[in-house]
Formats: sequence, structure tokens, C-alpha cells
Amino acid sequence: MAMQQKSPGNAHQKRNCWQRGNGSYSMRGELRRGISLNKKYLNRKVRHSSKQALRHGEYRRVCKTLHMVEFS
Repeated sequence: MAMQQKSPGNAHQKRNCWQRGNGSYSMRGELRRGISLNKKYLNRKVRHSSKQALRHGEYRRVCKTLHMVEFS
């Protein structure tokens, strides 16, 4: 069985890499679970401004968290 090749970069870049997919250790655009930790706060914020609860990436449009990563 072939060994998995080592990807370049430091640990911070590797955790954020889009190649990692949606697994438990992939952070995909939010470092340190920024959005998932703040869902209660964000839902409360949205509850008073609109009738619809947010899902998935819509949280990013309401409130950018401290550890947000720009992929542009």
C-alpha cells in the first residue's frame, strides 16, 4: 500500500486546505469552529431582524467571526 504524500505548508495552512473535505478535522473557511460556536448568538441576532433561521454558509453573511478566513 502506498504511503500518503506529505502536503506542503505549515499546520495552520494544512488544516484550512480545501482538499481535506468535510471531515472532523477540516475547518473549511472557519478556524476554531468560529461559526458553530456562535450559532446561538447568531440565531438570536437573526430572530430579531428576520423571520427565517439561517442555515449552512448563510451565517457568514450575517456576522464574520474573529477567525474567519478569506479564500479570495
